Amino acid sequence: MKPDIAVIDIGSNSVRLMLAAAESGRVRSIAKRLNTTRLAKGIDATGCLAPDRVRDTVDAIEAFFGAAKQYDVPVIAYATSAVRDAGNRDAFTALVRERTGLVIRVLSGEEEGRLAFSAVTGGEGTVFDIGGGSFQIVTRTCAQSFPCGCVRAKERCDAGDTDTLERELFCWMDEKTCVPERVPAPVYGVGGTISTIGALLASQTRFDPDNLASVTPSKLDRLIRQLAAIPEPARMKHPLLVKRGDVILQGATILKYMMTRTHTDCVIPSDRDGMEGIAEAFLSGTLNKV
Repeated sequence: MKPDIAVIDIGSNSVRLMLAAAESGRVRSIAKRLNTTRLAKGIDATGCLAPDRVRDTVDAIEAFFGAAKQYDVPVIAYATSAVRDAGNRDAFTALVRERTGLVIRVLSGEEEGRLAFSAVTGGEGTVFDIGGGSFQIVTRTCAQSFPCGCVRAKERCDAGDTDTLERELFCWMDEKTCVPERVPAPVYGVGGTISTIGALLASQTRFDPDNLASVTPSKLDRLIRQLAAIPEPARMKHPLLVKRGDVILQGATILKYMMTRTHTDCVIPSDRDGMEGIAEAFLSGTLNKV
């Protein structure tokens, strides 16, 4: 199937490409590709994107742009937490434009959350979105974004035992966030952390976005303990964790925090996220109103 649009997501953990087709006002992903470049690495210490992370990320963007150009469709590129928080964001976006001609749309945390909400829900419920640099909690009436993603959490606490990890990261997030005590159900989860957790809970060894398992507190606790019992090098040999095994414990602890603080008893993982949301907003002509 020929795509109608291509989207490049410049995230704090990975750069992603989506080729998608339009169907009755919605978009359906035809293919997604990912390159983990860890753009957010070190940003909390320096306030800027590290030169080696910039190099790898721009190389990934250029490669994805080249792959998308062959289809002669609009290419949208946007960036999230790492770029919006960086002191050298303008130099980064200028370099991308110089190398590819792409004008990067740098999303606010609230824009990022609203796009995911639009893509995943029917207008009701809540979306939890965990990225490398931030997490979002979004409802129909409110979008909140906090600078606590799995890459930043890894740099904050690299402990291997679950008690230390939970104690230190919960304290860190309590200082950085102000999450609601309750959120409307159903609660959907997006982003690589939550979709990977859904795949692991479904006992997948090859990612199947149509058969992700729902996340409950007890299942999440059990998974965190199981992952913590596996040394990190061995954990990263799991087919679903090759690019995420070193931050999955931190990401899962962030999800536990979100569920605990909001008294959420079930999260439904979704492979749809802000990529579909921004594509639909572009095709409908409402992108500038996000």
